[in-house]
Amino acid sequence: MMKKIPPPRKGLPGGQYKPLTTVQIEQIHQASLEILQRTGVQVEEPQALALFKEHGADIDGNRVRIPEQLINQALESSLKKVVLAGRDPKQDLLLEGQRVHIGTGGAALQVLDLDSDTIRPANLQDAADMALLVDALPNIHFYLLPIYPTDIPEESVEISKYYAALKNTGKHVQAGVYTKQGLGDVVAMAERIMGGAKELRKRPVVSFITSWMVSPLLFATEVTTLLIEVCRLGMPVVLSSAPMAGSTSPITLAGTLAQLNAEQLSGLTLTQLVNPGTPVLIGPIPATADMRTGSYLGGSIELGMANAAITQMAHYYQLPIYNSAGMTESKLPDIQAGIEKTQSVIQVALAGSNFIHHAAGMLEDMSTIAYEQFVIDNEILGMAMRAVRGIEINSDTLALDAIDRVGPGSHFLSDQHTFRYLRSEHYFPSSVLNRKGREEWESEGKKDARQEAIRIARDLLSSHQPLPINPEVCSWIESEFAETLILTK
Repeated sequence: MMKKIPPPRKGLPGGQYKPLTTVQIEQIHQASLEILQRTGVQVEEPQALALFKEHGADIDGNRVRIPEQLINQALESSLKKVVLAGRDPKQDLLLEGQRVHIGTGGAALQVLDLDSDTIRPANLQDAADMALLVDALPNIHFYLLPIYPTDIPEESVEISKYYAALKNTGKHVQAGVYTKQGLGDVVAMAERIMGGAKELRKRPVVSFITSWMVSPLLFATEVTTLLIEVCRLGMPVVLSSAPMAGSTSPITLAGTLAQLNAEQLSGLTLTQLVNPGTPVLIGPIPATADMRTGSYLGGSIELGMANAAITQMAHYYQLPIYNSAGMTESKLPDIQAGIEKTQSVIQVALAGSNFIHHAAGMLEDMSTIAYEQFVIDNEILGMAMRAVRGIEINSDTLALDAIDRVGPGSHFLSDQHTFRYLRSEHYFPSSVLNRKGREEWESEGKKDARQEAIRIARDLLSSHQPLPINPEVCSWIESEFAETLILTK
């Protein structure tokens, strides 16, 4: 009997790749504690400064030095498991331990147009269309809004982009927020969709990114205010900090990891002072700077190594982690993009990161999104998750009976064991990866992977139907936020 094709696998346990030894993990931990007690962090946000002072931090002007005891208290009260729900319960993400989920990321300002093959400004319709495409691609596990819509007023961005996303995907939706009003509106909308405040906290279909840290070691005041508000609302929040080795952190990977880990521990401490038990994803994103230009390098091998290493630090603290892979300096979905994306995705997935963003659709160091790249990256992510799944060893997979049955000099093509595992043991890519013979490929027009991905993207955008939101809920949202909400088609 042939086994059925298994459903898309998310949340598989990683941890096979460990760039740091146990001793090195402890060294980074101790170095981070010393940074926080010796150098400290600069905090100018009044509420944060008051909380640190009230709970025993050493305050010198705006310099805050955090004692180990306070950090340990924060680690104790932090959640070790965070659920990020989808409107479709089948798309819920359980972030704990070494469970791996991979998806989109960024806030790109430009899009490689699917029809004209030219760069244009990102718009609100892209937020909806990309959500629809991600909803249809099984190996992309969540939708972190990958663009910032440049065609609508600032006061409309938050509610409009979240609504466009939620209407077009049943997967979890995450993005950055920029104002207290926008944050409150999005939470109110999500509460209505989920049937109430309690229901939303139980199964949060939205979460929020706060890039509260300006590396090195400086709390960004306005974003810190928003971070505090998210914590008070009891919603899942990401502590995003992204130093570049050689620029905003030491050039050595060890130094970058120590500084970044210290930054994360300081932010985590603040969240737990505001509201113990706030669902937090630490968000360390170590990267490197191009020493020729000082610019960000997303496709470097060191980015993959460092993000895998900081994942081990999260496991050491038993904290859910959000970090990066799948970026590239390439301007097109080409060979360079494939090389750079794959090496980091494989490293970070095998390390067991819980929420790997930036891994689908990205080009040109987070500045550009391409529709067809989502389709190509869906295959990279599917292969990465197959690697995470590993090799199953048991009495049946060892196939001793099959080997004995087939015997020397024969083949396994028609054996029952082959039929039983045919569709479950190996990863089967879509037609974007061509495995046909040359003659058949030539007869079908010699299309390369990008051309096929463009065709697939167009087909999905025209045919895929996402899980609908209750029309009465949509009517309430569109009436309640009529002054700022802008709708997509």
